[in-house]
Order: sequence, then structure tokens, then C-alpha cells
Amino acid sequence: MTTRTLVRPFAGRRTRVATAERGPRIFPLALFVLAVIGLFFLMIYLRIALDETAFELESIERRIEQAESVQLDLRLEQARLQDPLRIATEAERLGLTYPDQRVPVVVEGLGGTAIPAPTESPMVETPTQAFTETTP
Repeated sequence: MTTRTLVRPFAGRRTRVATAERGPRIFPLALFVLAVIGLFFLMIYLRIALDETAFELESIERRIEQAESVQLDLRLEQARLQDPLRIATEAERLGLTYPDQRVPVVVEGLGGTAIPAPTESPMVETPTQAFTETTP
């Protein structure tokens, strides 16, 4: 036979080898792998939270645009309702006219004196005439 027999100095007893000679430790590697997996899931969670915030911002911006549109419509309606020519024609339709002369109203108990009525007559008779005379 050409093979040698293996001699075990301490048969049945396990010996402890120095730490430098032992193989790689499993605990630090497992801890590192768990930390990497945890960071991965944390990144996924943060991305989801960021996307939810982006959707919220988009809906708020859409509501702001709608509110600005309504505000513009209301401003246009206000300008249309404040048009002097429209007010004059509506007043004429309702039968409202300028008074021929001013009559002061005196309220008892206020202690004020009555303001005398002006003697001159108005320059124009209706607001429609006033508007058409001032526009070229």
C-alpha cells in the first residue's frame, strides 16, 4: 500500500482553532445582507410616499386652475354688469329717469340743516345720452 494512514491526535474531542484560521463568519455576512434588503425596502417605501405626494400636488394644482378659471369668469361677469350703458338701458326699461330737480331730504332729530337744491339743470337727460356723448 502506498497511502498513509491518518493519525488523529485527539480522537473524539473537538479542538478549537484560532480565529484567524477559521473560515468566514456567517453572522456579519447575514447582518450585511439583511441591512441591504432593509435599505431596499426603505427605498421602495420612500418612492411610494413621494409618488403619493406628487399625485396630491397634481390634484391641488388642478383645483387651483379651476378656481382661477372661475375667478376669471366672475371678473368678466362683474365687468359686464358694471357697464354704464347696460345699467342705463336696464334703468330705462324699468322706467327710471333722472329727476327734474333735486329735493333735499331732512331727517328730524339729526340737528343738521338742509342743503339747498342746485338751481342748474343737468347737462344730459339720460345716461345713454351721457355715454354716447363722451365716447367718440
